[in-house]
Amino acid sequence: MMEENKESHSSELMIVHLLRDEFAKKIGLGIPRSSTLLIEGEEGSGRSVVSQRLAFGLLENGFSVTYISTELTLKDFINQMYSMKYNIGPYLIKTKLKFIPVLPIIGETMPKEGYLQTLMDNPSLYATDVTIIDSFGEMLHSTNGTGDMDRFLEYMKKIVHGGKALIMTAHKGQPGIERLRQICDVYFELELKSSSYGIRHIIKVRRYLKAKGKVDKMVEFRVEPDVGLIIEITEVSG
Repeated sequence: MMEENKESHSSELMIVHLLRDEFAKKIGLGIPRSSTLLIEGEEGSGRSVVSQRLAFGLLENGFSVTYISTELTLKDFINQMYSMKYNIGPYLIKTKLKFIPVLPIIGETMPKEGYLQTLMDNPSLYATDVTIIDSFGEMLHSTNGTGDMDRFLEYMKKIVHGGKALIMTAHKGQPGIERLRQICDVYFELELKSSSYGIRHIIKVRRYLKAKGKVDKMVEFRVEPDVGLIIEITEVSG
């Protein structure tokens, strides 16, 4: 575990560096403060893995994180993180990491059109330096037209004002995600490509505002048990 990086807290960048991989170097070392990040990709493209890698990198560099999941229980989340050697136990104990499964918040009987409103009615969800919603796309099912989304986009600006960050994942082509894609400060599009070596996982960096370092346009990665996210050495082409 790294000691809290005081310099990173005073800068305009939330560092996500880990000694074990080159991911941070590929994306300008971290996430800009007061920013929103959208990670969009098809099923199996690695949206959750990338968001979990960002979460652990932030924690290791002294930042606090709230992780909201529409799919995982706390037990599932812990098992997933430890399977990649992202040892989050100490952060959970110290409440530097808050994991929130969606179901207990919204209730089993709440209609899906109330999801976005629930996100706006719970300011405690954004008390940490960074809030991750995985998957935000699930919150968009059956929303009440564009009004709900417009209100959330305005709320989103207030959330990140003053140095926080909001990271959201969404399934590729999710209805209603276009407006979010257009307004986000950082946009990662994840793709799966077949090659003679098998399936390749690729991050296409479509937008990266307020970057403080070099940002690669494309990053290829794989995930290995007991290791986590690994950046491929070979260059991505095409």
